[in-house]
Amino acid sequence: MRQFLILAFLVAAFTGSAQDTLTFIIEGMSCTSCARTATQLLRELEGVEYSFVDFDSKRATVVGTASPAELRRAIRQHTNFEALIEGDTLLRALTEMEKKGLNIETIRGGRKMKFKNHLAPGKITVFDFYADWCAPCRVFSPKLEHLVKNNPRLALRKVDIVSWDSELAKQLTKNYKMPALPFTLIFDEKGRLLGKVEGNDIEKVEEIIARK
Repeated sequence: MRQFLILAFLVAAFTGSAQDTLTFIIEGMSCTSCARTATQLLRELEGVEYSFVDFDSKRATVVGTASPAELRRAIRQHTNFEALIEGDTLLRALTEMEKKGLNIETIRGGRKMKFKNHLAPGKITVFDFYADWCAPCRVFSPKLEHLVKNNPRLALRKVDIVSWDSELAKQLTKNYKMPALPFTLIFDEKGRLLGKVEGNDIEKVEEIIARK
């Protein structure tokens, strides 16, 4: 990692004092290929002169004029990872004690579902589709748990698809055009589909709920 920080310093010096060097953490990566994807994405952003993401340390180094908000938004929208910049913290999953009294259920097995059988009466029901092997899911799912904790109108169903070959994965791909994980479906109190959200986009979930 040290050699990349040195290189970043040299790039900043060469391109002028207006360039900033920013180092931050990226959560949700599961392999070195993820780090290469994030590196390339950052490198292609307007205002970025140099970028490198190290998988082992989860550290990203960026030289340029792109703002932290631009970097954070690009990482979330195009990779489903989470950039932790300037005091950002990663939300942790609720403890079993914190979940007490909340309408949160976990559904495992990857079997085909009838969503109406899992709706919470009188509440907006959010279905969070995940898999244990999905690193971005571990970043996104806690956001939904905290959303339910802070909104008594909501219920959460955490649904494990198990694998891309499961009956549930095929059902979601066919009926709802699920492109990847995380994936979210939101139903109103009468069981009508309010919307779907692809990826690590809690703002879109909040927007759909707020319209109801």
